[in-house]
Amino acid sequence: MCLGLAAATAVSALRPVPPPHEDVVVLGADVSAGTPLAAADVVIRPVPAGLAPSGALRTLADAVGQPLAVGLPAGTPLVPGMLAGPGLAAAAPPGTVVVAVPLADAASARLAQPGRHISLVAVTSDTTGTPGEARVVARDLVVLAVDADVSEGLLGAGTSGVTYAYVAASESLATVLVGSSAWAPLRAVLEAP
Repeated sequence: MCLGLAAATAVSALRPVPPPHEDVVVLGADVSAGTPLAAADVVIRPVPAGLAPSGALRTLADAVGQPLAVGLPAGTPLVPGMLAGPGLAAAAPPGTVVVAVPLADAASARLAQPGRHISLVAVTSDTTGTPGEARVVARDLVVLAVDADVSEGLLGAGTSGVTYAYVAASESLATVLVGSSAWAPLRAVLEAP
């Protein structure tokens, strides 16, 4: 019995000390853009000290009720920039309004991430559907949020997969964006920093 106790003590003494860690809020399930986080969507998990993203959320109260600005997979540590905040209008710069703009393709959606500055380009077409000249509709718009896989079509029915970028724009530019996007989705061009 003494030999067993000595062996157990030796093994526990030789076991490495667990590395220091810090607790962060991570997604417990895949969550799509625009979805307000419920208590069941987030968990506290330890990560090795020094490996947590800068500004990572530390308490569940910081995340619950906040909508995600982008869709994220389970296990993603959350930082404030991933949340749309208490409201899109609150995140818009002074003197601007929020406009939902349909994006033409997946590549444009990847460029139009929250916090980025983009230009939006429209491509005209004639009555036969032949593409015409492209023109810049708006420059230096701040992307506030992105909402993917929104159903679109006549009376709300139709195909899914349309991605909307919510951008901050002046009131006069907002009417141009709404008018331009009524004919066809727009393409995003990333502004140089």
